[in-house]
Amino acid sequence: MMDINLQKKNQRASSVKNRLHLHKKINKKNLLFYKILNSHHWFKKSTVIASFVSIKSEISTISLNEFILKSGKILCLPVVTDDNNGKLIFKKFQKGDHLVEGKFEILEPINTSSCTPDIIFTPCLAYDKYGYRLGYGGGFYDKTISYLHSIQHTFLKVGLAYDDQKVDRVIHNHLDQKLNYILTEKQLYEI
Repeated sequence: MMDINLQKKNQRASSVKNRLHLHKKINKKNLLFYKILNSHHWFKKSTVIASFVSIKSEISTISLNEFILKSGKILCLPVVTDDNNGKLIFKKFQKGDHLVEGKFEILEPINTSSCTPDIIFTPCLAYDKYGYRLGYGGGFYDKTISYLHSIQHTFLKVGLAYDDQKVDRVIHNHLDQKLNYILTEKQLYEI
């Protein structure tokens, strides 16, 4: 039997290629998938929403983040620090705030207050119908979600991906945290 870490590594490699192919073929100007959110009560009643600044071939979060701000929500973005046991810190971001390149070359807010989100949008390399997502392998989102559960914080986890990033089964173990929804350019999947 193949080691689970090797299985994840192999699935990651094929998922990166698939997402790059999808990223090249999908018209990013027509990504109005975020409008799907407006019809859901859980989005309307939320106040603090954690999103991210997309990198590489991730589905673009530009219109989503603008929509969150225009909806009167507090937008926060993840920050990776070396002194937080692998958990993310979410920092408030407003239009016009300066972003700096942080760890892994991801843009992060500086000099803003921390937030505890009602909704966390997560990037995905792949996802399945069971609510598992494949990330880059650092475990930052899984550790953060696990921590928030441990302190009894109530929140929703939403994977953000291209529809065709769906796989039959994401390789996972007991440390991988399930999502509540997957939002794609085509629809919202409830888990």
